[in-house]
Amino acid sequence: MKIYAFGLAVGLSHAAMSCAQAQYPEKPVSIIVPFPAGQTGDLIARTVGEKLSKALGQAFIVENKGGAGGTIGTGYAARAKQDGYTLLLTSTGPFSIAPHLYKSLSYDPLKDLQPIAEIATSPQVLAVNPDNGINSLKDLVAKAKQEDLNFASAGTGSTQHLTMEYFLSTAGAKMTHVPFKGSSEAQPQVISGLISGLSDTLPAILPQINAGRLKALAVVNSERSAFLPDTPSTDQAGFPGLNTVAFFALMAPKGTPPDIIELLNAQVNKTLKDPATLEQFKKLALTPAKEQTAAQFTTYLEDEAQKWKKISDTAKVEKK
Repeated sequence: MKIYAFGLAVGLSHAAMSCAQAQYPEKPVSIIVPFPAGQTGDLIARTVGEKLSKALGQAFIVENKGGAGGTIGTGYAARAKQDGYTLLLTSTGPFSIAPHLYKSLSYDPLKDLQPIAEIATSPQVLAVNPDNGINSLKDLVAKAKQEDLNFASAGTGSTQHLTMEYFLSTAGAKMTHVPFKGSSEAQPQVISGLISGLSDTLPAILPQINAGRLKALAVVNSERSAFLPDTPSTDQAGFPGLNTVAFFALMAPKGTPPDIIELLNAQVNKTLKDPATLEQFKKLALTPAKEQTAAQFTTYLEDEAQKWKKISDTAKVEKK
């Protein structure tokens, strides 16, 4: 009788927990964005948060906690309560690259965070000043082998820096790295002709390319970008296998109930089919992610961690 009563109590407890989670969310949900307001990650979080609010009947509130390349906000979210009421909108930098740049992080991405859904992707673009006579990646490599060329980046250890080092290592060429504080400082140096070239994210560099101030040589991916249809991919330009496409994704602290993860995954995937969302992403020069389960996305992130370790090792970036 006691065993039966205990079993009934456990069963009722699980049922109550399931029922409570089935009503999620019962209060506002915070989406931590580890970047300043107005940046791409912030705009994505606000777009998706608005759709989740309408679909689930509770406010999804964006909280910006920038600093240290996105690691401060990411660490904050990783340590949050595992109840589904603190989420994280993060990207390749804080998740896949940071572990290879910092001697000590307050979080382990694969152990402390639970992926929910990939939201959008964005490739890197290799570009040069349009007046320097370089019209292709092969031209750039040939000139780099004959002359002392340099390249700008958004900072040491940034995706832009690592992408360029990855490309040069693959091509067997060398260029001197000149780091700046962000794309807004790096791009003018190439436009002015003081720096030979750079790699930058497509959303950040597209306006300068469209205005003719920079010349795109290749999109660092296996396929072309719909935003630069006349620019070859690195595969098409003769350098196959290069891929430094960045992701933006929604995550939660590890241990968040699986049914909440599944619910949010389904809602995000639904949002990515919404015409208004697709139009907003188009304005931001972002590619909507392909539909995946949380488990499928987790496998992808495990592979990304290994890829960026290899790239970071190639670049020989000293850990901070």
